[in-house]
Amino acid sequence: MNYQIKNLDELHFWVQGFVIQLQQKNNATIIQLSGDVGAGKTTFTQSLGRVLRISEPITSPTFVIQKEYKIHNHPWIKKLIHFDAYRLEKKEDLEYLGWNEIINNSENLIIIEWPEMVSGIAMPDVISIKLEINKDHTRTLTVNNVNRN
Repeated sequence: MNYQIKNLDELHFWVQGFVIQLQQKNNATIIQLSGDVGAGKTTFTQSLGRVLRISEPITSPTFVIQKEYKIHNHPWIKKLIHFDAYRLEKKEDLEYLGWNEIINNSENLIIIEWPEMVSGIAMPDVISIKLEINKDHTRTLTVNNVNRN
């Protein structure tokens, strides 16, 4: 499914509706974000943080690979875990950070930027969002649910 996003307000509105539709599963909810540099992957995550009322600033975890944010006011999402796999060389790098334990907690919402850098890693029931920059500086979000069980 494709969505056209004209500005940050539209993105925030879209993310609000997206979060409402998320349903708790037996394992973590995983959202993989792909797109060119500057396409809006971290901006998407920042908007998600606003919707979930995370008070601390959400910044790109490019250099630290992973950042975690506690969530206090959602019925089942208790932690947002934001990964940036751009600097990783293989899936084992992510596994070393405790990936398998993280994905087994149904209260975790995981955002992973640059998922192609860790292809082959276990990711059951992924929501894949591709962000593309259009010539008029709007964004196209292409959303696919990928069941990998």
